Formats: sequence, structure tokens, C-alpha cells
Amino acid sequence: MSKEKMLDMEGVAQDAAAAEQEAEEAKRESEIKSYTHTFKSPFQWKERAFEALTFDWTALKGRDHLEIEQEILMKGRTLVSPAFTGDFLAGMAARACTERDEKGKRIIDGQAILDMPMADFQAITRKARGFLLRAE
Repeated sequence: MSKEKMLDMEGVAQDAAAAEQEAEEAKRESEIKSYTHTFKSPFQWKERAFEALTFDWTALKGRDHLEIEQEILMKGRTLVSPAFTGDFLAGMAARACTERDEKGKRIIDGQAILDMPMADFQAITRKARGFLLRAE
């Protein structure tokens, strides 16, 4: 087997240890039911500019989890651990975002979360991950 295809067991062990440490740290934090993210510069999405977005994690239901999971599977990806899967966390954030249009319809979707600057994406998905890890 070529070196590129061999599984780096040391790297896997390090990643697993880091994930376990992150889970333990999240459990020690106080429960955060919502999170307001303030952008350093306004985030442009579909002809709108957002200076901040609020995410209400408690608004999510089991149905949201299954629908996000199904969206990922339809892309041909495998979901191993939702708390450590970027696509799942982005879908979770999109569904938890409280921003709505005048008809009450979601303005932010999973693609919007993916199109955010990396620092903003990381901050938001880290809060989503923390919420999931505290629930375990």
C-alpha cells in the first residue's frame, strides 16, 4: 500500500485525544442556550448585510438532527460524529439562526454558514459543538 493511503495511526490517536479533551472542556462550561455572533465586518449574504446573528440552540428538535443528517447523506458523505462534522455543525447553525424575513422564513442557510469568513465559521460552529457536547 502506498504511503499516501496508509492511515496515520499516530495522527488519528492525537486527533482522538484532542476531541476527547474538547468534549471534557465543553462539559465544564456553563450551558449556553443561545449565542450571538458579531462579525468584525458585516457579512454579506443574498443582498443583505449582517453585523450580528443570534443562534438559539434550544429551538432545535430531533427532526432537525435527522434532516441535517439526511442532507449530508444525500451529498454522499458519511456522518460519524455530528459534534465533529463541519457540515453537520453548519446545518445546525443555519437552523438555529433566529434571523427571519418578513414572512418568518429563514434567511440564513447552511451555504451561508459555509460562505462565512473562516474565523466566523469556526466561532459559530465551535459554539454549536459545545452545545452538543454538553448534552452528552
